[in-house]
Amino acid sequence: MPLITPLCPIIILILGAVVLPLVGRIVRVRIAQVLALVVAASCLASCLLLYWDQPTTWAADLWRPSSLFAVELGYRADGLSLGFLLITAGIAMIAVLSANSSLDSEHSQAEPYGALFLLMAGAFSVMLSANLVTMCLSWGLLDLGLLTVTAIAHGGRRASRTGLRLLLVNYLGGVALLAALLVFQGQGQTFSLQAAALPTKVISLAMLAALVRLGLYPTFVALPSSVDMKLPTLILWHIVPVSVGGYVLARVLGLTAVASLPGQELALVLGSLAVILSPFPLWFASNLRSMAPFLVLNQVGHMALAAAVAAPYSAAIIASQAVTLVLALSLLLLSQHTADASMPRKYQVWKRCCVLVAFASLAATPLTLGFVSRQLLYQSLLESGLAPLILLSLLANSLVAAPFLKVGLEQPSEQAGGDKTPALLLGSLTALAVPLVLWGIHPPSLGLLMGPQSSLAAWPVLTDLVYSAGTPWPAMLFLGNLLSLAAGYLLYRNGETIVARAGISLETLQTVAQMEWLFRAVDWTGQRAAAVLEQVAGFFEDTRSPGWILVFATLVTLLLLTI
Repeated sequence: MPLITPLCPIIILILGAVVLPLVGRIVRVRIAQVLALVVAASCLASCLLLYWDQPTTWAADLWRPSSLFAVELGYRADGLSLGFLLITAGIAMIAVLSANSSLDSEHSQAEPYGALFLLMAGAFSVMLSANLVTMCLSWGLLDLGLLTVTAIAHGGRRASRTGLRLLLVNYLGGVALLAALLVFQGQGQTFSLQAAALPTKVISLAMLAALVRLGLYPTFVALPSSVDMKLPTLILWHIVPVSVGGYVLARVLGLTAVASLPGQELALVLGSLAVILSPFPLWFASNLRSMAPFLVLNQVGHMALAAAVAAPYSAAIIASQAVTLVLALSLLLLSQHTADASMPRKYQVWKRCCVLVAFASLAATPLTLGFVSRQLLYQSLLESGLAPLILLSLLANSLVAAPFLKVGLEQPSEQAGGDKTPALLLGSLTALAVPLVLWGIHPPSLGLLMGPQSSLAAWPVLTDLVYSAGTPWPAMLFLGNLLSLAAGYLLYRNGETIVARAGISLETLQTVAQMEWLFRAVDWTGQRAAAVLEQVAGFFEDTRSPGWILVFATLVTLLLLTI
């Protein structure tokens, strides 16, 4: 008999989202933060209990929309979902604990924990969904949390344009999932996400929704770097979409039974563009906050390549890449709030080492988890006859390594603190850095976290990734990775000269990668369409409008009858 059901962590988070805003109005900020810490700890504890009893299933017997999809509202906790849940809940716990340790005064502005827990509730509901109907409903809850956090963070500033972009992206992901539901219903298939195999069209639509979630939140859509955010909001805003998108992508790829999917060529092109364009804005980034969107874009580009290949290790590549991005990005954002001036020299050195571990994993340096996922991706591309994409990725890795080294070795802290606790914050940095190294040295240990119920392929040991007695390719790929890192170091040493001589070209590539030109084109198109609709509406508003409406309705009716 399971101790708890998969619905328990979602209920805990929803209760926190409802109760904390009410409590925050009548108690001091410190008490509200302590209550938020209790909610985060309870959520993490419930995930651990679920992990002990996996797999566990829960279904709402009273919710039977037989006229719609004839499926129950159900949740299921297994190795893959609980692995992502434990990592996300652990990072949320660290973020809330670090915020508690760095509160400057009793009168400081309270963190919007209600909106953050609503965001986490939507994410947990998506990752625990047992069928596509539950996932669609959970997708809407997640979008509601994102919109709420966005509105609170903006405080009424620049919210209209951001809100429009959010709504457009929400519709893209939601429409893709609804289309997958309709395809399922049309083929008379089960809606379960634990089936032996899903139809190819459903896999493609779910992949589209996952890539939209991964690539457009928070890279270019929502919060600009000028919006002030405290630590929990900053971290959870970035890592929750990555966790959800990575999980959904790994889940659906683990259920596919085909070697290639529709739209594979388009996914390869878009993934390649993301990989090669994302390094250039990093050369001009002034801080970690402005680097975060392009870090996400670079890693998502590699995930798109892995998804397009659909090799046996594709789900494992995406899962490890998503875990790498979540841990490394959380570590880097947390390091911004650890002031060097307020800690001893040995703490400064240890903090710098943790930051370098995060950058090393993002750059696929050996003995880190990022190297494991990248080496598996290269082997999959080689087996699929896509060796030129390996050279493209190695070139992009060299371009990425240079700004990583610059920030990791030279960038000072962005925020100073007077009463922060260095030991606690550095302990949090260490807790995020150790898994990146541990799972890089012993990849099967990540498989232990994902559990025996995971749909991922068996993890190879590190020696199998760099050496094989039957073929020299693993060793050659390993050597190519080392050469790309060495080239990145040379670019770092000569970075100022390169920027001075190729400044205009780099700035052009940066402009293309930032995609502001696309947003301006979409805004212009929307404004022109709105103007046309306004003129059409004005045409029917004068005294002769009934006659014109009758004529228009007649023409539409005749047109429909002729079809």
